Amino acid sequence: MLLFAYIYPRGVNSMKMFCIVKSHLIYYILLILLMVSSTYAFEEKNGNKLANKVIVVDAGHGGIDSGATRPGVDEKDINLAVALQLKNILNQKGAKVIMSRQTDMELSNECDNEKVRGRYHRDLMARVEMVEESDADLFVSLHANAVRNDKKRGAEVFYYNKSETGKILANLIQAELYSVAGRSHSAQNANYFVLRRNKIPAVLIELGYITNTEERQLLLAPDYQQKLARAIAEGICKFY
Repeated sequence: MLLFAYIYPRGVNSMKMFCIVKSHLIYYILLILLMVSSTYAFEEKNGNKLANKVIVVDAGHGGIDSGATRPGVDEKDINLAVALQLKNILNQKGAKVIMSRQTDMELSNECDNEKVRGRYHRDLMARVEMVEESDADLFVSLHANAVRNDKKRGAEVFYYNKSETGKILANLIQAELYSVAGRSHSAQNANYFVLRRNKIPAVLIELGYITNTEERQLLLAPDYQQKLARAIAEGICKFY
């Protein structure tokens, strides 16, 4: 009542009041439409950077290849758990994600190149072929580390030294992982097969050290796995 009394003082005839009401309604409708369109434009610009991007997420090892091990812990399982988390997050951000594997399997039988010999080499080649066949924009391979020094810990990101875009991507992801793992490793160049054979930006991520007792327990925890996946996804978003 006070609002109407303020807008429509005494003595204003009904026709004039109708025009005032109409003009106010049009003003507020236009204001609402402007706010909605601005919000949509912001989300399009900032929330869907990965729309239509094809990203291969590679869970390292699998099947008879366990990767690094400790009693009751296989690297391949950690890799897959984080890869599945990463897939969900990237999908939510609009990316199309191709998984090298979604179950505990090795990929040597998926290799199409008959000239490649040996289970190990055929497994690696199959992962590269997935990139070529899918016309992917980005390749991310997930692993967990193991060394004799059980004090060493932290996530590390690797790129091929002849790939400038790979280096940029690696540094962006490394910066995001620092906020999770809390260790100031720098992105490093490496000559890994899946990096040097890829023609697109590619990184290999060591999520942490299963040889460090504390970090091993973190790597097995679903909430920590999700934090790692979110950090990786954020680094990918900043790349674009």
